[in-house]
Amino acid sequence: MRYFPLVWAAIMRKPARAILTLLSVTIAFTLFGLMFGMTATFANVEARAHADRVFSGPRFGGTGMPSAMVRQIAALPGVKAVTGANYVGGYVQNPKQRSFVFMGDQQFAKVFPDWPPTPAQWQALYKVRNGILMSRIQAHMWHKKKGDTFTIVAPGQARADGSKTWTFQIVDIIGDMPQAIGGFNFGNYDYFDKSLKLADQGKVQEVDMQATDPTRSTELAALIDRTFASSASPTQSITEKMAYAVGNNFGGLDINAVMRDIALAGLFMILFLVSNGIAQSVRERFAEFATLKTIGFSDRSVMIMVALEAAFPCVVGGVLGVALATVLARLLPGMMPPGFGLPMPTMELWVFGLAALGAAAVALASATIPALRLRQMDIATALSGRT
Repeated sequence: MRYFPLVWAAIMRKPARAILTLLSVTIAFTLFGLMFGMTATFANVEARAHADRVFSGPRFGGTGMPSAMVRQIAALPGVKAVTGANYVGGYVQNPKQRSFVFMGDQQFAKVFPDWPPTPAQWQALYKVRNGILMSRIQAHMWHKKKGDTFTIVAPGQARADGSKTWTFQIVDIIGDMPQAIGGFNFGNYDYFDKSLKLADQGKVQEVDMQATDPTRSTELAALIDRTFASSASPTQSITEKMAYAVGNNFGGLDINAVMRDIALAGLFMILFLVSNGIAQSVRERFAEFATLKTIGFSDRSVMIMVALEAAFPCVVGGVLGVALATVLARLLPGMMPPGFGLPMPTMELWVFGLAALGAAAVALASATIPALRLRQMDIATALSGRT
């Protein structure tokens, strides 16, 4: 604390430079926090994936698979429970506001017992043919409550009467889950199927199942694909662990590495900015440091002052930046447009710890060269002003 007046005087020697440096460091640490917060979110989703679940869909896209495949897959060895599903996907009010309803059959709760709906909520849903369970994120997004109607215009899914408008009754509002980034809506497959033209009925876009042995779910996925390889509806099956793996969700791109590189680029920007500012500040005050040494300040004391001067923008900017990132992580879901597909950052404890280590490393690296230069300076030369 005895060095604080001298350090503060040095910082405020150029107030504009100090303020701009602090703002730049704050912005860089906000980016740092958001990027590593995103990494934490992806890690949480991947960690929560169940090893015993397998997803199967049409290998070549198209209009879906025959619903009879649900029963055929259920008969395969290693399958514990199976469910078929389709989707109503479209927009609400205008094409920019995307949403969808996941239409599952009554076996869905057996395959996904960890989903938020309670057994009573599942039963209530299946008693209302056009009913849906809406998650809190979706309810907040569309300003809906239990008992309201929810209408989606689905351009690619015409009903039997030719209408492309699907109106649902909200049976209940339920909790959200990390893997459903923008929230979700769940409805009755039977209602959806019977509402289509006769030629379009009896199809599913997805068959999901539980494996009897979680360690053999990969083998089960391969068995399903082999079974239907020569059929009119070949499948592409994947375990839930693989489906929620970060690399698999971004076309093979290592999104964690991208986030890490962006965050490190921010740290390098801080390092360049702070080290340049400290070096310039030390050059401007070389004679002052020589005077301090003359009146008895040791090399250690002078180096501590330089380190504290470098630490001030790093520590204060780091605290402000990570705090701002935390606030933004909470506000972003309400600021993003409906249907926005990226997850929100999760500001876990290790993100704060990493930011603290980053701030300390940048402060130390920024102060090292100027401090060593002061240690090696010739006092007489510095006092003469020829340095």
